[in-house]
Amino acid sequence: MVRYLILTILITSYSFKVYSHHKIYSPVVEEGRQSLEWRGHLNVDDREKVNKSHHHVFETEYSWTNYWQSELEFHVSDKEDTALNWEKTEFQNQLQIFDKKNFAGALYFSYNFVSEGKKADELEYKYLNEFMNDKYKFTSNFIFEKEIGGHAQGSTKFEISNRIMFMDPLDIDFDFGILGFSDLGYLTKMNTFHNQEHLYGLQVDKEFQLNGFEYEISLGYLHGLTNASANHMFLWNMEFEF
Repeated sequence: MVRYLILTILITSYSFKVYSHHKIYSPVVEEGRQSLEWRGHLNVDDREKVNKSHHHVFETEYSWTNYWQSELEFHVSDKEDTALNWEKTEFQNQLQIFDKKNFAGALYFSYNFVSEGKKADELEYKYLNEFMNDKYKFTSNFIFEKEIGGHAQGSTKFEISNRIMFMDPLDIDFDFGILGFSDLGYLTKMNTFHNQEHLYGLQVDKEFQLNGFEYEISLGYLHGLTNASANHMFLWNMEFEF
């Protein structure tokens, strides 16, 4: 089973541009959970336009019930070695629709208020899926995104992201995982392989408690598989739960 899940990650990563800013969402909703989060990525590339570009997301999240949670995200970026720009603000809602012993599923909806120039706002919706046991969690996000409003262009984009996390496999209180991000392009006109971004790599997570609060730190590395992808990408995520 584990071999099949790893193979699935590598195949989907290798066969699909990435706009979800490198977060894979769990479908599990915990009532009363409130958190603050800072995550981002840094590109390292042999092209000047891409090299050292970075993106940051500041997020707050609250779970109203055991099946509904809301999130507010603020995105800032430095895409072409310019000053940081406020790119967009996302208002997200997630509804957990399955809650089984080893399986959970959720629907996710987001309206993205885009701040950059004359770019259109975005409507984003996802299906979140997770299989889990005592040894690992396998999480998949199926993502649909469409521009709306007067400046909208193109049809709906389709993206896939996958991650398998192994729960403390070395018995040192760290979780390790393999993850991949993929974009098939527009549903009405898929990009050719060489014009797509394909990124996959590794992640390590550490959770700990301090003064009654819970903290989680994640670090990751992604490798680009095509010329359209950044050669290397470094990811981080820092979360404070209370």
